[in-house]
Amino acid sequence: MKKILIMSLIGLLIAANSWAVVVTGSGTTKEEAINNCLRDAVEMFTGALVYGVTDVENYQVQKDQIVAASLGYVKIYRIIKTSKIDDLILITLDVTLSEGKIEGILRNNVKLITSENVLKDYNNVAQRQVQMKKLAEMVRILASRPVHEKYGVIYEGYEIKRIGATQVDVVLSARVTVNPFYSRAYNEILKNLSEESNSAETWVLGGNYRIESGRLVNSRYYISKDAKTPIVDEVHTQVHVNGVPVDQCREYRDNLMVVYSPAEFVKGFAMIFPKAFMQGMNDEEVVIDKKWNNAGIKESKILPPDGLPLKIKYRISDSKDIKALWKLKLTMESCGK
Repeated sequence: MKKILIMSLIGLLIAANSWAVVVTGSGTTKEEAINNCLRDAVEMFTGALVYGVTDVENYQVQKDQIVAASLGYVKIYRIIKTSKIDDLILITLDVTLSEGKIEGILRNNVKLITSENVLKDYNNVAQRQVQMKKLAEMVRILASRPVHEKYGVIYEGYEIKRIGATQVDVVLSARVTVNPFYSRAYNEILKNLSEESNSAETWVLGGNYRIESGRLVNSRYYISKDAKTPIVDEVHTQVHVNGVPVDQCREYRDNLMVVYSPAEFVKGFAMIFPKAFMQGMNDEEVVIDKKWNNAGIKESKILPPDGLPLKIKYRISDSKDIKALWKLKLTMESCGK
């Protein structure tokens, strides 16, 4: 009983790694007929494996070479029937092939589209789409947070600039800071959500601004439009003193206080428009020279870790309020709040 069980297990293992078929071939000799049978069996197996070939003509050229290499992996064959018609010998064989080894030869010689490839691609696509949906939701959460969780302002002191009969003009010294946890999360989320390159199906977000070789550069993220993420790289905010806006509305992009340069905009437009126009007319991808990225905001200011110095004009109408200058509460709030 034990011997029968062992033999059964061996048979299962062989079946799991083998492919069997019954074929009939002919030849002028018995050996030729057998070889033709084996070749037909291998061709049948390789043909069954090939779902699609990128270059069918090339595959046909390679086929003889592939089949010849695969003939060495005939596991076993058994003659079922032999007959003779005129000068030809007909032989029917039961042929068993080493499936895994022949698949290896095929994969080394021909680019195949197999069910395993498709399943792998499906799993990758499904996992990526689940990841993108989660990341897009994180972007929405990030965008919905209050401005003061993204940017802060540190009050450092004041200077009286003018004393009038009814008003006192003061300049407040402050530092604008970016929440490092917010900035890190912003860049990490967009980096994982980003596609490899820009296209008509993506829009571009920037982050992690820095100066390299005298130019303002930044990380660029290509976000799929169908992710439907909100705009998060343009935050408009201003400084409030005791809940009242006192500074102009400013635009911030991650770690950058944006300052526009109209002259640079005009210059960049004049340089890139002709080429971009021709690319668009020819239905080509519009490619903008990277040296013009951030050209219109090159005078912008990067927020360093210890904050960016900022001078804010502040007017006092009641001289008694001078006594409260030491305890002013400065906050960053959305413009128009």
